[in-house]
Amino acid sequence: MKSLTRAAWLGSLGVAAVALVTLLPLGGCQKHAAQKEAQPEAQGKPPAAAITVENGQTFITLDPATQKRLGFTVATMTASTTRAQATFPAVVVPVQDLATFRNGYVAAQAQLQKARIETGVAGQEYARLKALAAPEQNVSEKSLQAAEAALQSDEADVHAAEQQLNLQASALRQEWGGVVTEWATENTAQLQHLLDRGEVLVAMTMPAGTTFAPPRSVSLELPGGRRTEATFVSDYPKVDPRIQGRSILYVATSKSELAPGLNLVAHLPVGGLLKGVVIPASAVVWSEDKAWVYTQVSPERFTRSSVPTDVPVEGGFFVGEGFAAGDKIVTVGAQALLSEEMLLHSQGGGDEE
Repeated sequence: MKSLTRAAWLGSLGVAAVALVTLLPLGGCQKHAAQKEAQPEAQGKPPAAAITVENGQTFITLDPATQKRLGFTVATMTASTTRAQATFPAVVVPVQDLATFRNGYVAAQAQLQKARIETGVAGQEYARLKALAAPEQNVSEKSLQAAEAALQSDEADVHAAEQQLNLQASALRQEWGGVVTEWATENTAQLQHLLDRGEVLVAMTMPAGTTFAPPRSVSLELPGGRRTEATFVSDYPKVDPRIQGRSILYVATSKSELAPGLNLVAHLPVGGLLKGVVIPASAVVWSEDKAWVYTQVSPERFTRSSVPTDVPVEGGFFVGEGFAAGDKIVTVGAQALLSEEMLLHSQGGGDEE
């Protein structure tokens, strides 16, 4: 009886073992099937960022979330016109000697005024004595002669003071030109602006052989690439020893960068109108010693193209070829996009399609 019971117990244990072995593969198959069902969904989702090369042109694909993270701003370019640009050297001119001249000129003016007053008094005295001496000889000949001599001396002082004043103005005119001389001799508000550093004078030199007249205004390129406008004043009689040519004076609103003696580049329009678009400076990134711009070719695709910078204009660069009105370019976030492109390249992207 006991033997039968033991056999039955062993038989039950064998059935349980077989059932367990059978259930384990079944559970594994169900888990594998679940993973397999989930795989197509993961494989079908495009990557957030990708890079491809098509016919030698690199394209970067970014999903909307990545674009938002990078802070993109895309702008549509519009048609524009400009004139060809020429560049000439310029320098901020120190004006300390204008203050020195003005002080000397004021002193000479005071001396002239004093001499004229004394001449007037002497003339009245001479006229009075002459009137008294005429009918009855009530004034001695000696007194009359003394009065006449005093008048002539005072008149000579007036003449000398006038000559001194004219010589000072002539010397300034030879150094600064007629317009600045007028500012200094008349003590105009323009002179005060210069002396107070509200404005600065800039001398631009046009090399010998330049055939066109200086424009009424030029664009001065400041350190760091910023620009400011300068207005024509007059010819500048001095010649820059480094550049043999015609120098022109311009006046510009003072900036912290415009220290006396600072060398600048003056940009001025020449020739006829050019048609094209203006690439904002914020859209330009530099890599490999070249300027680049990212163009949006579709909502999620961008490509990088080189952009010429030889025609700078206010706020950016004028381009006549390679870009057109209606093109969409990245104006904010271009540097972040360049970093993203370099990262994708480093991860082995950029396969030819």
